Amino acid sequence: MKSEDLDQPRLASVSVQRLQGIVGESFVEIDPARLRQWSVNTLESFRQIIAIVQPGNREEVQKIVICCNEESIPYYPLSSGKNWGYGGATPVRNGMVIIDLSRLNKIIEFNSDLSYVTVEPGVTQKDLFLYMKERSLSFMVPVTGAGPEVSLIGNMVERGYGITPYEDHFGSMLSLKAILPTGEFYKSALASLGGDGIDSIFKWKIGPYLDGLFTQANLGIVVEATIALAPKPDNVTQFIIFLNDEEFEEGVRAVREIKTTLAGMVGGVNLMNKRRLLSMIENGWNQEKALEEIQVIELAKRRDLPDWALVGAIYGPSPLVHGSKRIIKRICQGFSQKVVFISRRKFEFANSVLKYLPMPGLKQLLANAGRALEILEGTPSKVALPLSYLKNRRGLPSDSNFNPDKDGCGLIWFAPLMPLDPPVVRDYTQELSRICLYHDIEPLITLTAISPRCIDSTIPILFSKDSQDSIRNAKECFETLLKECQMMELFPYRLDIDHMHLMSGNEPAFNLAKKIKSVLDPRGLMSPGRYIP
Repeated sequence: MKSEDLDQPRLASVSVQRLQGIVGESFVEIDPARLRQWSVNTLESFRQIIAIVQPGNREEVQKIVICCNEESIPYYPLSSGKNWGYGGATPVRNGMVIIDLSRLNKIIEFNSDLSYVTVEPGVTQKDLFLYMKERSLSFMVPVTGAGPEVSLIGNMVERGYGITPYEDHFGSMLSLKAILPTGEFYKSALASLGGDGIDSIFKWKIGPYLDGLFTQANLGIVVEATIALAPKPDNVTQFIIFLNDEEFEEGVRAVREIKTTLAGMVGGVNLMNKRRLLSMIENGWNQEKALEEIQVIELAKRRDLPDWALVGAIYGPSPLVHGSKRIIKRICQGFSQKVVFISRRKFEFANSVLKYLPMPGLKQLLANAGRALEILEGTPSKVALPLSYLKNRRGLPSDSNFNPDKDGCGLIWFAPLMPLDPPVVRDYTQELSRICLYHDIEPLITLTAISPRCIDSTIPILFSKDSQDSIRNAKECFETLLKECQMMELFPYRLDIDHMHLMSGNEPAFNLAKKIKSVLDPRGLMSPGRYIP
């Protein structure tokens, strides 16, 4: 079913007038054609939206929530709406008023002495980067692969992560303030007792820890958050370790040892298969069929790519980085014949030399390494966004203004967690590859070590929206992966809008969440269906 085929419900005129009275007529959208655009996402899963309202400050958010309560209007708050591959700006259920928080875009406080920043939900990675650049503030943006235009708070309340030193983005969220479904303003007990300054620097507060209730939930609208920032180190050196397939389990053990031994000096570490590496540099992928293994082997050989590449970065003063390089070499000794280190200085030198040589393949590889180095340095980048377009027949946008939802990309993220246990990870990658290839989905595997104990595997299930077979294969592939991984006791760390119903069981954790929801939002008007039924 296409979005234009949906019968668009309307918001009552009295409700429209009340919302317009709060934010102004130009900040309430009710045009059916424009509303349908917001229901488009990479999942090919549409929802009916009845209005979009854009508050400009916290007080307007409170008034909107109170209005929705009085008018019995279900509503769905968004930060930037760029939740690619999980539903984008689309709500879980039909018939929602979208509360678009992108106008709340103030950087409220930047404390360079204590290394934190307080922002509103409309502040993006790019906004923070430019703010720091203009003021010569030497800190790293908590970047993700979703691109420069995504909300910092939006990613954190989804408990997202990156690969810079503070890879756990919710872990680096020190405090938050929110609007409850009643319209009341929430701040922590520590702040309420008069400890506002301490509230900004101590995550765990006093008494029951409640800030976490507002992540992956529908219990409040986060309107402000304080985020710990990593100071930019003297030296950021990328490391790339090449692995043959038979060295894979040794590579997983190496990741665990690197994360354990160099804790605090190494951020998230990625382990990528050759299909994922090829997806970063190779054009002309088949739109509906997965490549045959022989094709992948030939392409990888032509590009001099390994079966697996282990990629991360070392952060710190140059003497400590040099010592860490020796440790990584020692850890990899005996199973990997190729360990490469790339600093900014080394990259710029190699780039200047290659400029005069007829080696297009090597130049492209170096260019990709340079873009990866940007993200590792905490610079917002679009380097990961072209992946979403791999099966899009229209190709990449000519202006590099990436918007996978609006550009017709087919993408569902599957992101299961697993222990950093080599046999478990090996079994998972083999089973995942088998299932994906059976459904003609490219098994583009990235394994990210987000601690010395835990890996998250981000798998982009890519498909062509121009083919019903491709759409069906992708959705069947996701369902099969979910089922098989549950049998392996593995489960995603976040869910898309089509699968949040999986949180509706009768186990104590689910029941407790539902009880809290029934107290704060007895009529279930805030983000119905989002994680908590």
